[in-house]
Amino acid sequence: MRVAAYIRVSTDEQVKEGYSLDAQREKLINFCKSQDWSIVEMYVEEGKSAKDMNRPELNRMLSDAQNGRFDVLLVYRLDRLTRSVKDLYEMLQMFENHGVKFKSATEIYDTTTAMGKLFITIVAALAQWERENLSERVRFGMEELVREGKWHGGPVPFGYSWDGETMHVIEEEANILRELRRIYMSGEGLGSTAKKLNARGLTKRGSKWSAQSVWYVLDNPFYAGRIRYGEKKKNGKYASRKKEERVNVIWSDTGFPTIYSWEEYQEHTARMKRKEFYGHSKKREYRFTGVLRCARCGATLIGRPYRNKKRDGTWTEPHYNYICSNRALSAGCDLPLLRQEIAEKMIMEHLKKIKLDYNAITSLQSDPTDNIEFEIERLKRELKVVRERRKKWQYMLADDLMSKEDFRERRKEEDDREREINERIEELKAKRIGINHAVLQKAFELPDIWVHMNDIERRELMQIVFNRIVVDCEVKSGKGIAGRGRALPFVIREVEFN
Repeated sequence: MRVAAYIRVSTDEQVKEGYSLDAQREKLINFCKSQDWSIVEMYVEEGKSAKDMNRPELNRMLSDAQNGRFDVLLVYRLDRLTRSVKDLYEMLQMFENHGVKFKSATEIYDTTTAMGKLFITIVAALAQWERENLSERVRFGMEELVREGKWHGGPVPFGYSWDGETMHVIEEEANILRELRRIYMSGEGLGSTAKKLNARGLTKRGSKWSAQSVWYVLDNPFYAGRIRYGEKKKNGKYASRKKEERVNVIWSDTGFPTIYSWEEYQEHTARMKRKEFYGHSKKREYRFTGVLRCARCGATLIGRPYRNKKRDGTWTEPHYNYICSNRALSAGCDLPLLRQEIAEKMIMEHLKKIKLDYNAITSLQSDPTDNIEFEIERLKRELKVVRERRKKWQYMLADDLMSKEDFRERRKEEDDREREINERIEELKAKRIGINHAVLQKAFELPDIWVHMNDIERRELMQIVFNRIVVDCEVKSGKGIAGRGRALPFVIREVEFN
């Protein structure tokens, strides 16, 4: 008698119930010896659930059964093979069609009679009920953890470490996440953001970034202090994208330290939705992506095309404008739209002007080293105080000495201050190093080589040379001023080189 043995274990079962692979293997070998059977193949399924048939060794076994490679399938227990009544019925039907007998080493089944088939179906139904009941209990427990703002298990997000009680920010990884968001909000897409991070060696714990992993970080509200936990879809699987639109979702504040503020999270997810709506096929013509900043609110300027309709009903070639991202989100900024050709003319004139006074630039970009070091140390001490204060709010929330609304407000204040301090420290470090003369030389060469480059080369060079160019308009609104042959009076308020 040719026997095929199928053994399976999931991690939880191995720990809790003792169904180790070695134990199952030994039981089945001894059973075959007592029956004078020989095992021709052992199918070993490790770390797989029996809830469905999506198991490589199970599918290999079923294929071998159809090809007549064994006469009997032997398992330690029925639930090692399946916990689904539907799957059991289909497999038993297939075994019968191909002359394969089914045998359990610890249970007595006779699948050749109607009573035997009924009995094994009832046992399988109980196994399925046990699995579904356990799944409901586990999910209920996880939902309660989420409602309490506690960590509900799973992989710890990049940027954090878990000590069993609370989350701790890994500052080196948090800086990568902040840079990821900065690149994306400068106008780049998910894929190009990943490429820029990888090119600079800013990896995700040794793994390269992809468009999917960048999307996951930006979409994950955990980085902004909230947990989003969605229930299963109708097909029994969890939604990985657009959870709010596809399933009921539980939201809860975590009380853990944040990397993004909630306002920042809403800002970049709104941009993700806009790009999703308008699509990704548009031709990239924007030359100053990632470097233009609004002097009125500090936000990034993003590209926005505009076309005029002709009298004959056709459309003109697109005009390439830049709009303050806060204005695009209706967040209160009123900076007028900046035409790309106006931005180009303004930047080139500015470069020609500062080239005439190179010494003045270097003096503006450097501070006395002693003063810079003193200020950096002072800011680091203040940063420590902010973090200690944030811990105090967390303890007060945990002890019911503060409401969630008060805690959220206090945490926002501390997050904003921490971000301001970190930005100031980075600025001082840059000044301590001094101006990059190679970058400055590239800036001086820009007006001469600009006409010989395509738009992609222009954009890349702008991002190499400039960290930011802060622009403003000398009038509040363009109504009644801008028009054919007339341009709004835009000015450059500040230039910061890389």
